[in-house]
Amino acid sequence: MSEAILETRRLCAGYGKKQIVNGISLSLHKGEVLLVLGHNGAGKTTYVRSVFGLLPPASGKVLYEGQEITGRKPAGNVTDGIAFVPQGHGIFRSLSVRDNLELGGFVEADKSVLPERLEEVYGLFPILKERATQTAGTMSGGQQQMLAIGMALMHEPRVLILDEPSIGLAPNLVERVMTSITEINQRFGTSILIIEQNVPLSLPIAHRAAVIKTGEVVYEGAPEPLSDNVKLMQLF
Repeated sequence: MSEAILETRRLCAGYGKKQIVNGISLSLHKGEVLLVLGHNGAGKTTYVRSVFGLLPPASGKVLYEGQEITGRKPAGNVTDGIAFVPQGHGIFRSLSVRDNLELGGFVEADKSVLPERLEEVYGLFPILKERATQTAGTMSGGQQQMLAIGMALMHEPRVLILDEPSIGLAPNLVERVMTSITEINQRFGTSILIIEQNVPLSLPIAHRAAVIKTGEVVYEGAPEPLSDNVKLMQLF
């Protein structure tokens, strides 16, 4: 197994006096897809928000490429190569598809590379090229999810964090989004941390999996055992 590119050590986080994440230690290795599963309210979103700097951790550490970044602001993380796609797509609904993508590359110092990256995103999601001039908010949920991921790719992140990319999507669109995650990982070598509830469609794309229950990791290892419904129900 390659070395960790993103790591948490006994990370605790919550809101006010309510602690949601209770000492989570997880590592995302270079070039892998790590799937984090758990039911609603398990602490998955709180965990990744804390990792990305949207929520200050109560205690514990976050390390990126071996350096501590605990509590660092999201802007610093984006500049340093970490991208986060939240639930609900995170796009500019009143702007065109192309304008959204170009805004995704705003942190890139060398703007001359952006046209090539735009074509790479169009290669992954041809529908975005077809709809380049369309107002983003008028597209389907699946297309908006593809756009949100495309925006994140415009600054060529080394780590991509996806929070529930399948939420609200029809099964055929979920399959397309999951396929695109595999393509991103294989084509660009991007390390991907994906938070999900859709077990059947997300397990096949993962190299490793973890299950969070009431803010704690109750399983970490190969994804294959989680295809056993009995074992999965015991963990959930």
